[in-house]
Amino acid sequence: ANSFCSGRFSFYGVTATPTVKIDGSAASYNPSAYASAINARLAVPAYIDFDINFVGDASGGMAYYSITAEQEPAQSYTIKVWSAILEDHEVANSSWGGYNGQEMMWIPVAYPLGSQGKILNFTGPYPQTISVAGSYTLNPALHPFSNLNVATFVQYSSGTREVLNANFMDLPDSATGIYGDETSSGSVAVLNVAPNPSTGYLSINCLLPAEETGTVQVFDITGRVVESFPADAAVSAFIEESGVYFVQLTTSTGEIIKRRLSIIR
Repeated sequence: ANSFCSGRFSFYGVTATPTVKIDGSAASYNPSAYASAINARLAVPAYIDFDINFVGDASGGMAYYSITAEQEPAQSYTIKVWSAILEDHEVANSSWGGYNGQEMMWIPVAYPLGSQGKILNFTGPYPQTISVAGSYTLNPALHPFSNLNVATFVQYSSGTREVLNANFMDLPDSATGIYGDETSSGSVAVLNVAPNPSTGYLSINCLLPAEETGTVQVFDITGRVVESFPADAAVSAFIEESGVYFVQLTTSTGEIIKRRLSIIR
């Protein structure tokens, strides 16, 4: 197993897959038991929320996570966030034993927050947002973009091991921030700013019609320019001061697109 899977085996005290545990408890291997456990979990409101953003190129980059607790956690156990980039449709080799030659799904191939996750130290007042970030690398020849997803989950790291919330999404195109099969119309400029509101870490990316160029500027509420860069690639930024900002894309044809941005701490 890779380091991420080995870490999860150790976390749950198991030695192999398939082993299914829901909120730290073993689930019987049948659909009705799964459904019962999942429905019971979904009946409990989640008070943890996610903002997740990826910035980089086809070989990797940075992942930014903003985790918000709407209220004080019910238990005192250490809370961690884990995240893994997963690949579908990978054909297993002989190291998978009896699975050799079979098509595998949800195989972890990169771990932006490491194989052991990162600690979230919520202390209040609430709601409270904690931002963490990590790098990842990918080999495009081995891991086609269309086969990649991202699973992120916040969980007590001991005691009940309850999962407080989880997020599953397509891996956004690392150059454009576009998910799935979305495409630009080719004739209209697009400006994306995420997450918004933000705790300071954010990604700004643009799509421009063919043969156009542009400039992106970030203004504070007084009109002062705090960031400026060419609109030719996804850019990660960090804004230290809380407040309201305006992100403006100006293209070479004179088109102007603005986005309002809130930085909250």
